Amino acid sequence: MQDRSIIVVSLSDCVAEYDAHLLKLRGLSKSTRRLHRHVVHRLLSSSFPAGRFFWHEFHFSAVARFVASEFRRLQSRATQQVWLMVLRSFLRYLAAEGHIPGGWDAALPGIANRQHAQLPRGLTPQQISALWTASEGLKPRDLRNRALFLLFLRLGLRTEEVAALLPSDIDWRNGTLKVRSAKTCRVRTLPLAQDVGEALVVYLRSLPTRPLRLFDPTRKPPVPEQRYEVYVKNCIYYLLRCAGIRDRGPHSLRHTLATEMVGKGATFKAVSDVLGHKSITTTLVYAKLDLMALMQVALPWPGGAL
Repeated sequence: MQDRSIIVVSLSDCVAEYDAHLLKLRGLSKSTRRLHRHVVHRLLSSSFPAGRFFWHEFHFSAVARFVASEFRRLQSRATQQVWLMVLRSFLRYLAAEGHIPGGWDAALPGIANRQHAQLPRGLTPQQISALWTASEGLKPRDLRNRALFLLFLRLGLRTEEVAALLPSDIDWRNGTLKVRSAKTCRVRTLPLAQDVGEALVVYLRSLPTRPLRLFDPTRKPPVPEQRYEVYVKNCIYYLLRCAGIRDRGPHSLRHTLATEMVGKGATFKAVSDVLGHKSITTTLVYAKLDLMALMQVALPWPGGAL
């Protein structure tokens, strides 16, 4: 039997095989896989610039040098965390394939994650009121923006989820909306609130033709996939600017819904289901809202012995 460690490997073939693994076994989205391919290509080409190598010549010291070099270039802590996540994933893949010893992923450095050190930033009632006012016009642009605004606010959708919506995703008879997430590779069905449904009806009736997607940047297909998401994002940023809100983005509307649900006593499981979180651990950041609310009403300890 041939020793796998002495097989000559093509860098492009290795990256392609890893990409197929990410798609078939992990179901990662196209954008996430693109990031993985970029990081892996930089890692391997830094050690083997000729593009061909033997696995027995690939050592952990090469990974360590790569991380040190890249982190001098990548100043953002968030970017460093993402790159470490990709490298750990790739090293676990190589170990499972028998190319390298196990445990290399655990030897990579850790970076303190302060992502949840602060509460998610939702919008204030005054800002929501300003957005309502900014979307009250009767021009086609206003009707589109009102429908987008309510989809984000009432259903807590991600930008890429709104961009992927099709007219057929709306079940008018049962009052539901089918939402597909490339981030979690899941489909969930959400109830269509009355005001959201009405805004969608008015918007769709204003269009001269039936769109391929609910929010289509052009009537001349084909349209690059990424352009749909950019179009939706720009529409929301425009509406936020019209409302005088310049330091927030579409995701703040998602946080606003989650904050409102927690404040009204919804379970974290319910919030997780609506937002489409892959793990309820992500949703638990909103538990801080309960703690802060408790601090507001807690009486001071009177002292004294038990």
